[in-house]
Amino acid sequence: MNKVPIIIGLGRTGFSLAKYLNKRHNNLYIYESSIENYYLEELKDLGINFELNPDLSEKTFKSISTIYPSPGVSKDHQVLKLASKLNVNIETDIDIYFENSRSFKVLVTGTNGKSTTVSMLEHLLKSFFIDLNIRAIGNIGRPVLSYLEEDLDIAIIEISSFQIEASSKLNSEIGILLNVHEDHMDRHKSIKEYQEIKRTILKYSDIKISDENNKILDKEFYNYKDYFPESFFLENTKLKKWPLHDVANLKASLVALLLILRKKGKDDSEDLDHFLNNAVRKISSFKRLEHRYEYLGQKNGIDFINDSKATNIDATLKAIESGSMNKEEGNIYLICGGDLKNQNFYKDKLLPFTVIKKCYVYGKDKKVLHDNLTPFTDVLLCDDLNSAFNNSINEAVSGDLILLSPACSSTDMFLDYKERGNQFKALVELL
Repeated sequence: MNKVPIIIGLGRTGFSLAKYLNKRHNNLYIYESSIENYYLEELKDLGINFELNPDLSEKTFKSISTIYPSPGVSKDHQVLKLASKLNVNIETDIDIYFENSRSFKVLVTGTNGKSTTVSMLEHLLKSFFIDLNIRAIGNIGRPVLSYLEEDLDIAIIEISSFQIEASSKLNSEIGILLNVHEDHMDRHKSIKEYQEIKRTILKYSDIKISDENNKILDKEFYNYKDYFPESFFLENTKLKKWPLHDVANLKASLVALLLILRKKGKDDSEDLDHFLNNAVRKISSFKRLEHRYEYLGQKNGIDFINDSKATNIDATLKAIESGSMNKEEGNIYLICGGDLKNQNFYKDKLLPFTVIKKCYVYGKDKKVLHDNLTPFTDVLLCDDLNSAFNNSINEAVSGDLILLSPACSSTDMFLDYKERGNQFKALVELL
């Protein structure tokens, strides 16, 4: 009997899996709760033969070869639970890529800054290796399987805790673990579990790059926070206006770049001062990613920053810290809200909120935000983002900063953080 693979969840990743598996199987099972899913029509247009939402009996499972869950699918999903009980093989698109790709692989994970780091590293590597095919892939954009048939020399792979947790064949030349803060507590049982999942990439990487807060038992690992002199970053005129968290992302990228240059025998790596100055010159042409502490300009003397990608409290704290570097205390008006994803509020963590003038909260968990932030700053409950924006405009004056940094997921009211950020940008544009 010819066994059939089943894909659980048909987002971008599931769609790329379907196209890949279709070349190797006559039929596919797809389990997708939304029968109006856009990708289902795409699969039909491509002539891909599949059965939607098959009966989940043990008899059906005997005909299944492998289960491929999409990243957003919980490990507690009924299909995965039954698969585990019946010892059905479970793989991910990441597993397929690692098994079949010969690229030099750099894995990047962490709570905040993954996309920025892989983008910076891609930019830098392309400027030093103009003859190589180098791409930032994974969560940053196109799924990894989209690049499997492309002969990449270096693949810089952004990977989430969901993907790490589900994958069993990670094996990279370089692993970069950025900051690890509380996030996705609606998915993971504890911060400890979340940290351990993130740290997994270092266990399966030949070269390990992290910081002192993420130190694991491995004897050899590069601490990107201490690798280069701090004075260089504080004094360099090209970096002075950068948000502090982006400087940290740059440091991680620079350590990876330096080690790759050395591995490839490039002379640029010999003199550290020369290397740093050359790298910073090259990074000056880097275009910062949209919705990540994105400066929108000034209207009526008021500055606006779109930091919609800040989907956890720690990301928002970094935004406040960066904002307070350029503004006096009491000149920041913060807009936040959405789905907190079961994040905890620690009073010592919330002290930076004292530097903001007022906070406007909206969305699913606005009452939780209001109650926890009220001891630290003035907080106003709002109906939605539009209401929060209008209220902030009515109170801010020339010299102030209005900062959208939600500290929450957007999915309670928006399709994603991009839609949320775009709405904020449209409101600014209308002023």
